[in-house]
Amino acid sequence: MAETAKKVGPTSDPEGGGSLLDNPLARKLVAEMLAGRIATVKPQYDFTTELGYVYPAVDQAANLKGEEALALMESLAARDIVRKSFFDRLIRCPRCQGVNLRPSSHCPKCGSGHVVRGRILEHFACKYIGVEDEFTAKGKYVCPRCRMELRTIGADYRSQGVLYKCRDCSEIFNVPFIKWRCLKCSSLVTEDEVGEVVIYSYTFEESKRNWLEFELQPKVRFVEFLSQHGYKVTENAKVRGRSGAEHCLDILAARDDGLVTHTVAIGIEIARDRIGLDRILDFDVKAYDSGIHDKILIAIPELGEEARKFASYQRIKVLEPKDLEILLTGGRHAARETVREPFEFKSKSQLIQYLEKQGYTVKEKTDVKGRSGAVHNMDILATKDEGIITHRIAIGVETDDKPMGLDRVFDFDDKAYDTGILDKVFIAVPGLTKEATQFAKRQGIRVLAVSQL
Repeated sequence: MAETAKKVGPTSDPEGGGSLLDNPLARKLVAEMLAGRIATVKPQYDFTTELGYVYPAVDQAANLKGEEALALMESLAARDIVRKSFFDRLIRCPRCQGVNLRPSSHCPKCGSGHVVRGRILEHFACKYIGVEDEFTAKGKYVCPRCRMELRTIGADYRSQGVLYKCRDCSEIFNVPFIKWRCLKCSSLVTEDEVGEVVIYSYTFEESKRNWLEFELQPKVRFVEFLSQHGYKVTENAKVRGRSGAEHCLDILAARDDGLVTHTVAIGIEIARDRIGLDRILDFDVKAYDSGIHDKILIAIPELGEEARKFASYQRIKVLEPKDLEILLTGGRHAARETVREPFEFKSKSQLIQYLEKQGYTVKEKTDVKGRSGAVHNMDILATKDEGIITHRIAIGVETDDKPMGLDRVFDFDDKAYDTGILDKVFIAVPGLTKEATQFAKRQGIRVLAVSQL
């Protein structure tokens, strides 16, 4: 039975584990493939090794040998990064597991290995049958049994063709019985006892080039960019949606600014051609069900026209390769140092100072034009442009001599909705009624109820 390679050692990618490309040795090998220095990884026979073969390209690029080199290639094949093709089949000794065996012919009657192959002659007179070289003597055919000279074929003798003859029991046969001699432990085993090992060559899968080039360079830098802006980054994040379904987001970035927590869903779509509407629609549905309104889609090589219009309508920030490169190399949106301190305030000026320390540009009593065309006046508008996304926080401040009702919160929420601002904070002095509090919670408004401001 043919043996299959197992994923073992440091290159294994267990269920729920990290990406295969987190392994620096895998990254080295893949980088060589992307650079065109390695197109196909071919095995080379080496019977001094346990496997019986080596992969010189893997040894040179990643300094891996034997089972570890094989495991790495199988891991890449499992991810369709390389395509494996049949190269050869080796025979394995059941005694010592060596793969350096040679076949030997044996007599099917007595089992002797003392057999010879040649043209078989039969002497009519004495009925002797033997190999041609037994009859040859000084340029003539002479029967080794009766010593009579054989002169004429068809009259004195005949040829039975090329067959085998056992030197021990004189059996004549067409097909010998094959056994295998292990050159490592000298065991002689039958064909039924030996094992088989299929070995493969591995060719780089060009269709994966865009994805791999992103994984090896821009993605690492992009995650660093998010971290520098204070985000906690989780790759392949599992998120439970409002529908009860569990979604997997390529990247989930979250940052708590004290006043609000910004959560960004980041999808990565990579293809050989333009990315269609179905791919971006799936990402948008996952983000919506997860209650995440800040959305970024990395699209490589680019979005199709229909998908681009949908992204604009759904307020999905799209980063194509040129946008990503500008973002990661430009200095305009370099992370500025922010002061992390407990969130507390006793006055509007103290609240504004806190926001400015977090990197926000703050405006008071500012007019914002809504999608309806109406102009709304915001008590406080805090804006922070990070290049990948612009966060805007609408802050309403209302005071009264008793807890305020639904109408005040509803009016604030209506202004924020029309201006497209989804991060909402309502400061209520001295507080809200129960009905107003429930409405604020349902609309995603953070309420800060204070006794005085």
